[in-house]
Order: sequence, then structure tokens, then C-alpha cells
Amino acid sequence: MTDRAVLRPLQTPRSLSEDAADRIREQIVMGGFRQGEHLKEARIAEQLNVSRGPVREAFKILRAEGLLAEEPHRGTFVVSLTAKDVRDIYELRAALEELSARTVCRRRDPEALAKLRSLMADLRKAAVKNDPVAVSRADVQFHEGLCALSENSRVHEVFLRYVPTLRGLLRLDEQIMPSMDEVVQQHQPILDAIEAGDEDLAARLVREHCLQAAALLVERMPETS
Repeated sequence: MTDRAVLRPLQTPRSLSEDAADRIREQIVMGGFRQGEHLKEARIAEQLNVSRGPVREAFKILRAEGLLAEEPHRGTFVVSLTAKDVRDIYELRAALEELSARTVCRRRDPEALAKLRSLMADLRKAAVKNDPVAVSRADVQFHEGLCALSENSRVHEVFLRYVPTLRGLLRLDEQIMPSMDEVVQQHQPILDAIEAGDEDLAARLVREHCLQAAALLVERMPETS
């Protein structure tokens, strides 16, 4: 296994296996682990400062996501996200969020609109602090909140299925953010359109936002992708 990937030690007991999966996923997405690279439980456990159990469970999570593959008698290997994978994920995300935006516009539920305003305020606060990690977290929460507020459980479930991968992709996105203010400026028009009940505009803006993010991420990905 190469030394290119830098895995930070885990510090919180929230769920060691999930935290380990987050760290490994981040390195897969960012090219720290190369496609086809053999990952060894013991080495990664040492880097993360945990026992091998959480790493073993993390491998299971990432195999389910299609980021790792296990070969009998050989071990676990990286199946890196390709540019097409990123485009496919963001196309799906765009479709889910378009539907959600339209639904929230039609419902005109004051509580739903208040929740979106609160999520937007969280994003703005993170931007003011100039904290890219907090901005990425608030970004995902805004879009997840939009899907949840559609009150379509299937839409929300599918979105949640890809939240871990989106988090990993957004860690890469942190490196290409033009500015924290611009992140806010990309989201405010979406909220404005939803509050105005303009479902066509809201759907178009959220789709453009998703596809623009995908294009920027693809540009940033390692050439081998």
C-alpha cells in the first residue's frame, strides 16, 4: 500500500466504523488510494488509531457502495470513482432535487419553508466563519433537507444512500470552492425561487447547481479517473 493517502486518527466514538469509512472514502475520491490498490486492515487501523474491527466494518460499508471490492484469497482492493460515476451520481441527485423542489413549491408549507430558511442560515454562518468543512456539511444538510421536505420517503431514502459518497466528493469540492460567499450565492436563488412558489425556476436552478458541481469535480479528479 502506498504512502500517498493521509488518514487522520479518529477522535470521536460516534461510530468508529462509519467514521473510518468516511476517512477511507475521502481518500478514494481524492485519489489518495489508487484504483486497484490493495488495502490492508492492519495498516489502516494503525493509521486511524483504532482496532481492526471498525476497519473491517468500514470495508463492508464501502463494498456496499461499490468503492471497494473483495477478491478471494487476495484481499480488499480499491474501485475508484470514475468521472462517469460522478456524473451519474450528480444526474441522479439533480433529478431527486428537481422533484423535491417542485413538490415543496406546490405544498407551500410554512414549516417547510422555515426549515429551508434555517438550513440556509446555517450555510451562511459557516461561510462567515470561512470554514470549508463546515460549509460542505451545511451544503449537504441543505440539499438533504430539501429532499426530506418533499415528504416523499423514497426520494429521501435514495438521497441518503448517496450522502456518504457526496460527503467524500464535497471534501474534494472544498479545494475548488471559489469563495465561501459564492457557495451561499449559489444556494440563495434556489431558496428564493422556492419561497416564491416558482417551481420551474426552482427546479432549473437546483439542476444547474448539481450539474455545475459535477463538472467542477470531474475537472479536479485525478487524470486516471
